[in-house]
Amino acid sequence: MTKLSEKNSKSGISPVVLSLFFLIVFSFWLSSCSKEPGQIGYIIQPEDSKLNISFSDTSTIYGYSKVVDSIRTDKLSVSAFGSLRDPIFGGTTAGFYTQFILSVNGHDFGEERQLDSLVFQLSFAGSYGDTNVTLTAHTYEMLEGLHQDSIYFSNLQVPIDPTDYSNFPFVPRPHDSIIVQGDTIPPMLWLNLTDISNNLGNKLLNATVDEMEDSEIFQEYFNGLFIQSQPVYDDGAIVYFSLSSANTKLSLYYSNSVQDSLRYDYYITTTTATVNKYEHEYNIASPDFIAQVIHGDTSLGTQKFYAQGYSGVQAIVKIPHIKKWARLGNVAINEAKLVLPGYPGDEFFNAPGQMYLLEIGEDGAEIPLIDQIDGEHYFGGIYNESQNVYEFRITRYIQSLISDTTLPNRGLNLFLFGGSVHPERFIFKGNHLEGDTTSGIKLELLYTDL
Repeated sequence: MTKLSEKNSKSGISPVVLSLFFLIVFSFWLSSCSKEPGQIGYIIQPEDSKLNISFSDTSTIYGYSKVVDSIRTDKLSVSAFGSLRDPIFGGTTAGFYTQFILSVNGHDFGEERQLDSLVFQLSFAGSYGDTNVTLTAHTYEMLEGLHQDSIYFSNLQVPIDPTDYSNFPFVPRPHDSIIVQGDTIPPMLWLNLTDISNNLGNKLLNATVDEMEDSEIFQEYFNGLFIQSQPVYDDGAIVYFSLSSANTKLSLYYSNSVQDSLRYDYYITTTTATVNKYEHEYNIASPDFIAQVIHGDTSLGTQKFYAQGYSGVQAIVKIPHIKKWARLGNVAINEAKLVLPGYPGDEFFNAPGQMYLLEIGEDGAEIPLIDQIDGEHYFGGIYNESQNVYEFRITRYIQSLISDTTLPNRGLNLFLFGGSVHPERFIFKGNHLEGDTTSGIKLELLYTDL
């Protein structure tokens, strides 16, 4: 060791410099031995064992539309009133049936009672369409009652008395508050039900104490009202009323032998039976719409197909050959995205905020897709305004059809989310829109061949 030191000393290389030299050499040796974890064994890995992720959007897919028979419309958050005239979908008219409950049980109207007026006060809760249009409200007495524990649908037909107690034209102002004697009250509509006839007002005023004993007995005496809009002839609007609002009430103004300027109120609550009624005039829709939706020419869905709320129109999406993917062997679907672009140039008010997708089961039953359990953010269906498109992730559903070819493939039902309260409609671009070079409806698959 002494000789080595002496030798190094004689050659001019100090021990410190020599140690540093060996440290650098050792560091380079270590770095030459290290690799990315994913690269270990990559050179000797057989080519046919490497996992390759691929993309495809060429699966056969198409859609078409049909009329919805009806939709459940009892116990809704809002009641609809109004009319729309759509150049493609034709006409839509909305109205509602409602019962009333007593504000005070066992009320006695007194002797020598005299009717002043009967006013139906309705609290606005929003709108859709052109609120500059003039709507006309028609009000009728129901001749049969509703039952709070029953289920009712949008095509409900309750017998009504032919007397129209309002026939009231108005321009809706559903977003404008009102100043009354210095107080600000929410947007309201008042229908005077004694301008045309006093029959209904007198009927309520002549109710006995026994008929006013409680709300259940009273509803047998007075079944309720049906309020319907007159159809419009251009664009139009639907307005919403909050019937359970404290500001919505039927007020009977009267006097008796003891006192003048009396008032008795009838209310609507969440326990009161109410039903929305929707009617569509498809005979005035566009020829292409009638041919596909009414007469069943599903081939027209290659150009465009439709969806509409208010028990209007639903779309059916078919992916007929998806099980052929099973021929590839063991295929893992990383992502399956259903892309539904809008038809170009369609601009009738606002597009629906959200669509919904269900699997078609046996006998037309609708089955939730397994992908829905991952939540709305993953599953999709929200309208993308900037791209005019709806998208759904249906990865697990598609994987199940490929993995088990014995499963039925009846297709998917596509319709408006909340279509019982939303009147919006949408036109989808088909898979072969004539003269259009951009993509129509398609299924985008990101997959791994295992």
